[in-house]
Amino acid sequence: MDFTKIVAKFGLSEDETALIAHEWETSGQSFNGIFFLQDEFIRKYAALSEIKQEHLNEILQAKAMLESDAAAVRLLWHYYHLLYRAENKLEPGQLPAVKLHGAEAGCFYFLLALAAYPDAVDLYQRKSYPENVLKDTLSDISVWVEHYKTQLGFAGLTSRILGWLQGHAHGDTFRLGRLQFKPHCKFFDRVEVYRNVETGQTLALSAAGIRYNSRGLLYEPGIDQCEFGTWVSALQHSSSSVTGNPVAPDGYAKSEQITLAFDKWEKVLSAGDPVIDIHIPAIGPMTVEACADSANRAVEFMKKYFPELKHKAFVCESWLLDNQFEQILSQESNIILFQRAGYLYPFPHKSEAVSRIFGENADKLGLDSLPQKSSLQKAAAGFLIKGGTFRNGAIFLLLEDLPWGSNKYRGRR
Repeated sequence: MDFTKIVAKFGLSEDETALIAHEWETSGQSFNGIFFLQDEFIRKYAALSEIKQEHLNEILQAKAMLESDAAAVRLLWHYYHLLYRAENKLEPGQLPAVKLHGAEAGCFYFLLALAAYPDAVDLYQRKSYPENVLKDTLSDISVWVEHYKTQLGFAGLTSRILGWLQGHAHGDTFRLGRLQFKPHCKFFDRVEVYRNVETGQTLALSAAGIRYNSRGLLYEPGIDQCEFGTWVSALQHSSSSVTGNPVAPDGYAKSEQITLAFDKWEKVLSAGDPVIDIHIPAIGPMTVEACADSANRAVEFMKKYFPELKHKAFVCESWLLDNQFEQILSQESNIILFQRAGYLYPFPHKSEAVSRIFGENADKLGLDSLPQKSSLQKAAAGFLIKGGTFRNGAIFLLLEDLPWGSNKYRGRR
């Protein structure tokens, strides 16, 4: 099919057209039947991914409609080529959004994600990764298909989640029990972590040049009304000490600076150090026991399959790590217990708390219309009605401080 006709049909801009025009002829040379449009293929890898039968049936129906659109099918193959086979591959986020409607839109991106799964199976076999880890890891697609169904009424995927699922297929993300882990990560440039060689106390110092509000949270122009009362962190090193603004284990930065002498304090974690990044999938309660089991599995898995990385800590960045949850949730809630397993620190990015707690369309609802079925929804709604705003947060847990849940940093049960 002529490229210009497809460009016109899907309303691609000049920049978008230029981005995907390369290798159009090359992808066309192998366009003689798309293997991942075959029902047998879809059923096989949907079963491996534990996708519900009702969702699979909807996807197959949407696929049949998609196949009747020759332009959409040709573009689907070209996107597959650009993602997986091109000499100069594109990242999922670079692909222009496809202007399809209803179930076909979700099916389009579902098929692109599923198309990578044969490569995932091959990778796991070559690396001798456990088969149960393969199934658990790839099952994350079923979580996002369920989410898409709940929010939009169709079984499928959004273009936004395609990049995340690529990591599962390429061995960049592994689910080990309750949690998911990314082995090839470096510690963020937000804090430096020191340990007292005599007492074992751990203390984080803020990176330099970060603006905080008067509470010690990150200053957010869209949240905080003005810069009055804000302050900017500093961090200075000498041959014998480091001076900076401490960040307490509960995630609040302090405007008063302190000095740590190197004869008593040693740096144990800083920007660029190899770490294991944690992601928390929406698959049920994240109890201390389940998270501890996952952490133990991850340590053993990384030692066996990635010994060269020499990880120093677990890290996690999430809306769940907003330290303001301490104010509104039970001290025995799983969110609070997860936070207390490690050392909190402020981290940028807009919080997803509202959409994750109340649904994708929650921002369009008035505060009085927010659903309040669960205890989390009730607490979050009350927080918002009182003028609160959720923020993002992060946590680290040094591997030498395992087991998970020991609460070494804050001394709490």
